[in-house]
Amino acid sequence: MTVKNLKGVIPASDQLMNAFKDGNEEAFGSAMVALSNEIQDKILEEASVKNQDQLVLMNRGQRVLTSKETKFYNEVINNEGFAGTEELVPATVFERVFEDLEQSHALLQRISFVNTTGVTEWIVSRGVNPAWWGKLCEEIKQVLDNGFDVINMKQFKLSGYIPVCKAMLDLGPVWLDRYVRTVLVESLRVALEQAIVDGTGKDMPIGMMRDMSSQKNGEYAEKTAEPISALDATTMGGLMARLSKFSIDGVTNPIYRNVNPADVVLIVNPVDYWAKVFPAKTILTDNGQYVQTLPVPVSDMQSIAVPEGKAVFGLASDYFMGVGSTLKIESSDEYHFVEDERIYLAKQYANGQPKRNDSFIVLDISALGTTTTTTQPATTTTTTTSGE
Repeated sequence: MTVKNLKGVIPASDQLMNAFKDGNEEAFGSAMVALSNEIQDKILEEASVKNQDQLVLMNRGQRVLTSKETKFYNEVINNEGFAGTEELVPATVFERVFEDLEQSHALLQRISFVNTTGVTEWIVSRGVNPAWWGKLCEEIKQVLDNGFDVINMKQFKLSGYIPVCKAMLDLGPVWLDRYVRTVLVESLRVALEQAIVDGTGKDMPIGMMRDMSSQKNGEYAEKTAEPISALDATTMGGLMARLSKFSIDGVTNPIYRNVNPADVVLIVNPVDYWAKVFPAKTILTDNGQYVQTLPVPVSDMQSIAVPEGKAVFGLASDYFMGVGSTLKIESSDEYHFVEDERIYLAKQYANGQPKRNDSFIVLDISALGTTTTTTQPATTTTTTTSGE
């Protein structure tokens, strides 16, 4: 469900997320242009103060370009756009994009979010025991084969549109860099969140809500949502217990691990957060103050990628997402959304998946709050000593 703001306009980032969820290419293109225009207007307004020297720019949070970055953006300006620009976007630009992504998105801060640069394959551990006793034999190879996955980083391509008007080119390389980076951060943030939470695995990463043991026509099935009606100690403890034990294909004995609650996330739709999770974790203390607490100190997060009535509970570090930094912006004549603007296509390689299928549990929270748990306040005993 998409909620309009006070002006009755749906934010462009929410439009983009809804387009991703619906698989609507036309809506995605329109949302991407709307988002880019919002960013473009903001930067044009900020750039209205002319003749700022480098020190002033730095003090205002403006990034000073490297010589390679300046050369790249000057070439774009001289060409009146990215068309004909042979150079790849400098790696330092994408490194800054990567840093901004992590800083601006709570979920990306918690998962194993990796800048893979030029690496085409990434090896991730499923969590096998680091050492064992026994004779050298074929079983060792079996344990190793079952303990690691190789993720192809060039398997999937993430694309976004960057409309550029001449007014933006006239601002110079510093402001053009800021515009490009902001558009990339916002579009990647939305696309990665959707993929991490509920990616189907078909032409995109595998999401937390998908069953990695069930695949049909290249798409992974949704995990069965398990109903809960409370966030009490019994329910939360049971979920933590399940995360503390897992198995690996081909290994019959379970593997146990100590799970740090600080590494566990509870991800819900914003509507469900305020209507269900917030009331479930809010209590009124004896001194008349409301406090938010859970029996287990996990991190609750909001994401419109999660459908209403469902939640994702799992170990955040057990999700791997790698994004390569080889990026080239190419012109595209297939889209003509806005007059006097040229649409450019930014292509980015990325891939991700849970390290283990049982690291994330999908919950049905439609009945959350229907069961209440009453906690009796602790009694206070006062002892009076005679003879004082």
